Order: sequence, then C-alpha cells, then structure tokens
Amino acid sequence: MTRRSVRAAAAVAASIVLVGMPTAAAAIPHRPPAAVPAPGSAIPHRPPDPASVPEARPSAQASGLTVRLDELAPAVVRPDQDVTVRVTVSSTSTQASGPLSARVLLGGAPFTQRQALSSWLHATQPRSLATREVATQSLAAGVPAKGSTTATMTIARSALRRGTPFGSYPLAVEVRSGSERVALARSVLPWVSGSQEYEPLRLAWIAPLTLPARRELFAGDVREVGAAWSQTIGDGGILRQRLDAAVGTPVTWMVDPAVLTPPTGAGGLVTSASTTPTPTSTPPNTTNTSPSPTTSTSTSTRAGVVTPQPADTPATTASPPPGSASSAPPAPSPPASSPAGQTPPPAPGAASDPLGAAKAAADALAGRLKALGDDQPVWSLPAGDPDTAALLRATPDPGLSSVVWPAGSDPLSTVLGRTVTDSIAWPADGSWAEGRTTAWTRTTGGSSPTAAVVSTEAVASPQRQTTPGAAQRSADGTPLLAYDEGLSEVTAGNESSSYTEVVQEFLGQSLTLLGELPGTRRTALVAVPRGTTLSGPALRRLWGATASAPWLRQVDVSSILGQGPQVRQGSQVTSSTTPTRPPSPLDGTTVDELESDLATVEGLRRILPADAPTTRTWTAGIKQLTSSRWRGGSQAWSQLREAVGGSIDAAAHGVQVRPSTINFLADSGTIQITVNNTLPYAVHDVRLELVPGSPKLRVTQSTKSLTIAAGSRTTIQVEVTALGAGTVPLEARLSTPDGIALGSATTVDMNVRPTSVWVFALVAGIVGLILVLGLARSLRRGPTRAQRELGDHEAVADAVLGTGGSDLSRSTDKDPR
Repeated sequence: MTRRSVRAAAAVAASIVLVGMPTAAAAIPHRPPAAVPAPGSAIPHRPPDPASVPEARPSAQASGLTVRLDELAPAVVRPDQDVTVRVTVSSTSTQASGPLSARVLLGGAPFTQRQALSSWLHATQPRSLATREVATQSLAAGVPAKGSTTATMTIARSALRRGTPFGSYPLAVEVRSGSERVALARSVLPWVSGSQEYEPLRLAWIAPLTLPARRELFAGDVREVGAAWSQTIGDGGILRQRLDAAVGTPVTWMVDPAVLTPPTGAGGLVTSASTTPTPTSTPPNTTNTSPSPTTSTSTSTRAGVVTPQPADTPATTASPPPGSASSAPPAPSPPASSPAGQTPPPAPGAASDPLGAAKAAADALAGRLKALGDDQPVWSLPAGDPDTAALLRATPDPGLSSVVWPAGSDPLSTVLGRTVTDSIAWPADGSWAEGRTTAWTRTTGGSSPTAAVVSTEAVASPQRQTTPGAAQRSADGTPLLAYDEGLSEVTAGNESSSYTEVVQEFLGQSLTLLGELPGTRRTALVAVPRGTTLSGPALRRLWGATASAPWLRQVDVSSILGQGPQVRQGSQVTSSTTPTRPPSPLDGTTVDELESDLATVEGLRRILPADAPTTRTWTAGIKQLTSSRWRGGSQAWSQLREAVGGSIDAAAHGVQVRPSTINFLADSGTIQITVNNTLPYAVHDVRLELVPGSPKLRVTQSTKSLTIAAGSRTTIQVEVTALGAGTVPLEARLSTPDGIALGSATTVDMNVRPTSVWVFALVAGIVGLILVLGLARSLRRGPTRAQRELGDHEAVADAVLGTGGSDLSRSTDKDPR
C-alpha cells in the first residue's frame, strides 16, 4: 500500500464521526457572540439550549467561542452543484484562542420525521447522527480576544450525491482546537434531484400587522409616545418593513385597526413633554450596531488563498499565509447574510410635533394598505386585537365587554374606504375546543365567526402520524384554517439564529413535511406569530427562498376557504389539546381590576368636561391591556397597567375635602367645608356626603352637589344640629353622580358643645362658686360682739364667786326638804 493510499484511508476513517451536543467550551449552538441579538433576530420563541456537560475541557485559550452560520449557497442543493458554507467564529474571552480548525459535517440519511429535525436543531441533547466530513479549513491565526473571524468552505458536488429524490440532511459546522471541539453550529441541507417525484406542497401565508408589546405606544410623554409610533408604523418601522418584504408574495394580512390610530394629543396617559430629554428606546426587531473599527476577512478553501473583504472602517492587515484564516479584532461586524436592522430616522417635524408625525405615519400606512393588490387581501382583527381566548375564561362583565368589542361597523373598513373581512377569528392560544364558537359569539356580542385560524396541534388526532392539512372543520361545523405549527414557529424568530439558519430550518421542515405524503396534493398554512421578531430583511429572504423552492407553490389563503369539497370532507375535530403558548396576563383577578378601573373612568366621565381627552385615553389604555400582544410580555403589560391605574387613581384623588377641626358651640347652625380641585379640568356634579360618626351630631342636608373650577377650591355651608356634647368625627365622602368614590374619605373633627348644655353648666358653676365662697368665709370669721360681752360677764362672775359660787349654785339646785 502506498503512502498516499494510507493517508487517504486514514482521512476517510477520521471523517466518520458522530455529531452530538457540543462540549461546555462549545457554548450554545446558534448563539451570536455578543449580548446584542444577531441581526434579523430578536426575542427567542424557544428558550435557549443550556450548555451540556463537557466531554473534555479545552485549553483556556479556546474557551468562549461560538460559531454562526452566515451563508449556505445555494440554500437548496441540486445535482452537479457545489455548496458554499460561510461561518463566523467569535470569542468572548479576554485571551486569543490560538490555532483552530473548522470543518463541515454532513449526515448520510435525510430526516423522515419533523420532530427529529427540530430536535437536531434545538434540543439540549439531540440524537447523535452518523455524519462525515465534507469540507475543512485551518484557522491558523485563531480568533483574537473578544474578536471574530470568518471562514468560507466549499462542499464539492461529488460529496453531495444522494440516492433519494429529495430530503433534508443534517449539517453541522464544527470548530476544533487540536482534537477537541470548542464550538458547533447545526443546520439542515435540503436536497432535490433533477426529476420531480412528488406533488408540490401548496403554501399559504398569514402575517400580522399588529402593534408590539410596548408600553411607550400608549403611555409616556408626547416625545416618547411619538417616537414609539414612528418606530412601529413610520417609514422604516417594523410594520412598513414587513409590507415591503412581502412584495410579490401572496400574503393575507391580519390587521389590527389600532395601528392606524395613534394618540393625537396630550392628556391622561400621554403627558406633555418634560424638560429633560427622553432617550429614544430601541424598537423591537431592530439591532443597533456600531461599525467595526477593524477588518474581518474570510478564507476560501477552494482557492487556497485569503480573500479580504471590505472593512467597515479603513484598516490595514497583513495577508495571512495561504490555507489559513485571518482574524478580526475585537468588535465583530454583522454578517453579510444578516444585515442589522436600523432604527428609522425621525420623520421631518417629528421633534417639534411627535404626535403629528405619528399621525402622518398612520395616514401613510393606511395608504399602503389601500394600495395592496388582490394577491394580498386584508382581514381585520377587532380593534386592539383582544385576547378573546383568555377573556373567555375570565368572563368579563358587560361594561368591559362593550369596550373590548364595541358594536358598530369595522373601523378598518371606514379607514380603507372598502369592505374588509372582519369575521375571521384568530385565537391567541391557537385552539378551537368544542363549544368555543358559542362562547366566542356570546362573549364578543357579535355574530358567529365565518372561520377560525387555529394550530394544527389543536386539530391533530393522537393516532395520526402525519400533519393535518390546512382545511379543517370544528365539531360544530365552523371552518378552521389550521396553520402548520412547526413552520409557523420558525417564523417567530430567534435571537440566536441568523437569517440563513432561519431559512434553512424552514426549508428543511417544509421538505420533511412533503415527505410525509409526497404523492398527495396538500396545502400548508403558515401564520407568522403576532410577536415575531423577524425583521423585514429576514422575512424578505425567507419569502424569496420559499418562492424559489421547487417543491413549494405559493397560494392565497382564500383558496383554502374556497375548497368546498375539501372543507366538507375535513375532519370533524373535537380538540382536547391546547397548543403551548406564552401565558396571558389576563385572569380572573386582573380582569376584575380592569373592570373596577373602567367603572372609575365612567364615573370620572360624568364629572369632567366632555372635551377632556383623559377619559378617552384611560378607556383606550384599559382596552389595550386586554390585547393578545401581551402574551409573553408580562413585564411590558405590568408597566402599562401601572401607568393606567396610577393615572386613573391620581385623577380620582384630584378632588378632596381639606381636613380641619371645627369648634361648634350652638344647638344648631352652619359649618364650612372646603373642597380642593387639583385637576387641570373643571369638575361638575360632584357629590359631597357628610356622615357623622356619633349621634351627638345631625347633618340637616347630608348630600351636596358641587361644581369646582380647574385648580381651585370651593367652600360650602352645611347645616348641622348638636344633640350632645363631645368630639364627633364627621366623615366627608366625595363621589360621582353614579356613586363612584373619588379618592378616600376625609375626616373633619368637630368639638360639639350645644347652647343648653354650656349655659346650664355656667349657672351651676356660678351657684357652686357662691356656695363655696360663703362657706369659706364662715369658717374664717371671729366671735361676735354679743359673744364677746357674754364671755366677759362669765369671767367676772367666776372671779367674784370663786368655787363657792359654784357650790352655792349646786346647793340651790337641791330640794329644800
């Protein structure tokens, strides 16, 4: 055996590997290198995979590395095509990594089950798959501290020959330090042969035009609110980007009419601009990135030489030797396959009139919706997109229901000037259990929905091995548009996934779905989640990839509704499975609180001027708190809930009775009660009720009706009668004409002393004083003159008679016998 053959045999043996989970040093697959989300991605739809237990501890220089798949071209491989794989290796370590190597691993068998494909990409410990090395690249320079480097590898067409007509194959990019794996990225590679041995899968799209879960859209100062609306619906905002990305794709838009009605002025939840500049918050689905101050280069294994790429800023780097990868210094630049979204610049005049700019943006968005063609129909959601599924369980009272689902024509039809379909239900929990049609109609107060958009998980039979089709029917006969749960979940976005990884996962899932029944004509519906974090550029790439995939045929959603025979033959489902969804903040307790707040608002409406904007913004805020957008956004919901409740409570406490102490010295008379109005609006028909805390005091007219100017006070006269003496607490209660309490009760302390009581007490005191003075004088007075004279005579007699006198007196008293 020659040395060459021995070397080749060793290479083949070394290429047979088992790809499992990365070691601890490999970090989390698909996670970008920095804390900033990867371009074109945002909040994760799934929780990130934790790092697994390390199989071997790499050197300190190789720790903190991640690898991200930036390009896989072509996305769908056909015979006689090479595949280019470009990755970015990044480091969060403060030390350089040292020499590394990268290689591409490809599985030998396609996925036959969608769950296996999903597990391969996202599970903590996916099943190990037999793979072989199909491309490799040396990274001799390694990765600098807190820096990144890119590498480009090419899979030769000879390594891609497959015996199957189509399939999705596992693909992984592994970065190694010596013999130890330090980073791993997993993806899939769709393959189709030259012959079409399948019935193409028809693919329909539903996408939302709804507001994100942001408190700033409804509460804050005018600059903060105006900026949030411009970032959402303005030129370059997330909704405008979504519309731009869908050009040429038959998408049915589910539109919340609230996107066209930004606040028009300060009042209530929207306050006047403060003197301190408010920092503009970064809108969802965007990533602010700074240009990298250095150069990032890539390496092509096919050419065997380094090919520098343009840098964001001028920099000079020496060309590395052939066959090695150059490194980028500390700040990684976004990959070309996933350009970072930019915060749209403020519209002209936005600084001076933020709400006016938001209104102009809403008008422009309405114009875009009017101009949509027949291939992109508009369906209207109820204004505010209420979470009807959660409210069905909480059973709101009629008052809250009338605010959430007001009677009348659809506001979107009025704005667009044409009739818009508004009878399609889209429950946020994705289910349509038995009896829901009746409950939905009863709660919303409208007619039965003509169809419901639900998840395939809600209609799938436990015994069924294949994914249900898009056309289904509920047990009560309601047509169901069942969106594919797996495909729709991919479009939710992931903070750790690049555009390429999202596209490859979607193509792989759809091709595996095709493989379930390749010879059957089937339709799959994809409903982009309301809270998708995919940016406009990411959606454009995804929709473009699906349009060019040979096994997919884009169709309109209305074609599913029009499939009479298929709908009639659809499964009669009685769903007992609720798809997994983020929890809603709406439950019995929170709905009760919203009902109480709404009652307070209705009471305030009766005492405030008709043109006061506060009550309108409060009602709108309460309505927005019932929206579906808050699922998974409980923190933002709590922020808006606090703003709404605090504003209403402050207004209710804006009219108060001033505490005081009154000395009442009469049997009956009038007292003065002062009421302050700190609100910027005049109030009228305010009821003042005085309730004595003791029977010693009686209020002749306990209820008064008040009118108080803005920012002023009024004093009223109240007649009272004293029935006893003592300190009496007088409770002053303010309320609206319908009995809604304004603030908390105030206590006025009254020292009651009726006239009859204190007069009698005064006379009794005077008499007692005279008696005491006379007694005291009599005790201090000496003997009288008569007493003094009598005392003198007795003394003379005693002196003359002596003792004999007394004997004579005693003898004369005897009987003469």
